[in-house]
Amino acid sequence: MWIKISCFFCFFLSSNVIAITVEEFSAKLMQTHPYFLQLSLSETLSLVDQKIARTYTDWNIQMGANESFSAGDDISSRLYKDLYTTSYEVSASRKIANSGANLNLKHSWNRNDKDNTVLNTNLFSLDYIQPLLQNKDGLNDRLAIDVADIDFLANQVSLLEQAESFLASKQTKLVDLALKQELEQLYMFQLELSKQQLDLAEEKFSNSLIDKSSFLQEKDNYIKASQQWLQSSRELNILRQELASLINVKESNMVVEFDLFKEQSIIKVEPAVFVKNSRSMQKFDFDKSKFQRQLESYENKTMPSVNLNMGIASQAEDDKYFSSFGNRDFSWNIGVDVSYPLGVRKESLDVERAEISIAQLDAQRRETEINSEQQISYLLAQIDLLAELVNISLEQGELANEKVIEEKTKYDEARGQKSSLIATQKNANLARISNVQAAASYQKIIIDYREVTDQLFN
Repeated sequence: MWIKISCFFCFFLSSNVIAITVEEFSAKLMQTHPYFLQLSLSETLSLVDQKIARTYTDWNIQMGANESFSAGDDISSRLYKDLYTTSYEVSASRKIANSGANLNLKHSWNRNDKDNTVLNTNLFSLDYIQPLLQNKDGLNDRLAIDVADIDFLANQVSLLEQAESFLASKQTKLVDLALKQELEQLYMFQLELSKQQLDLAEEKFSNSLIDKSSFLQEKDNYIKASQQWLQSSRELNILRQELASLINVKESNMVVEFDLFKEQSIIKVEPAVFVKNSRSMQKFDFDKSKFQRQLESYENKTMPSVNLNMGIASQAEDDKYFSSFGNRDFSWNIGVDVSYPLGVRKESLDVERAEISIAQLDAQRRETEINSEQQISYLLAQIDLLAELVNISLEQGELANEKVIEEKTKYDEARGQKSSLIATQKNANLARISNVQAAASYQKIIIDYREVTDQLFN
């Protein structure tokens, strides 16, 4: 644990303001910000798309009815004077997903009244078509379902990545807020010291102890310190307003409780080992699985279409609508259909395109893998470097504090000048500014590392 500096000026919170922690900010952000609602709706939409892909397995029912009449004496070839025809038909069909087969059921009834002679025809048929080569076992019929399943899993990973990236960016701003809170107070203290130094210079100038250029230099230093504090105060208010709007709280309540000097514990990973199973690599794996599944169907579609056709039917001449179910006239059929188009086929080009896409994806995956390994190695090195720099800056800060104490003792004992004491105090305050800036950089690099190694969002 790092040794902390005891500062001359501390940041006090008013009694009616409760500072918010990083954990509280993150929880409230995920509960209230519309970005996370969008991610939730995206997940729901992906699930709906998955269900839509399965709708082709439902039964398809068709019904129809018709009434017609024809008559006349001018056409000599007509064998009747009056013909009334009444017909109806109902059918049901379904595609069987696991086999790729088509099942069709049909019932029809036809009534012909020819010159008062009535003829009724009832027909019931059942047809079954089974693919034997192309689309065997429903391979091509299931393509949309399989792709939708892969997309659903890929979307889960993508949503986690988006949520983690968004959360990391806002936590980084929270570190900036903690830094600006500290800097605003430190720059205010620097302004107070500059004012004391200016007052002292004015007194010396009045007593002709310093020349006008020295007095003007101190006045310029005071103006610069005033500008620096004003800029720091404005930046603090702007950032506070921005973060308050994110979690729907009052700007005055947007005060963060964050120990910039807290040494963070991290789970160190071996870059080459971690990257292979990271979420960024999983996205490539899902894309490749989708291309491979499409390639499987494209290759299957280049094969000849060979279908086994089987059917049974029964027919009757009765005036009852459903008499065909119990009549004595039956028929059946069985056969094989074969078809294969000649010339350049779209399916062959689809195969070529899918193979190129897979090769391209493998190259992109390898490139991302190399970049991710380098990024993690860099972040680990930066964490160690910044931790060491913070320790060094703290040691420098302690040394600056010791100098202040020494100058204060000399001034109290009338062995030193007030101007030397003020200058030493300003140097110590500048050291504290450097300390908090280094500490904030360390905290940000920790957030970056946790985001890259999938440790930030759980």
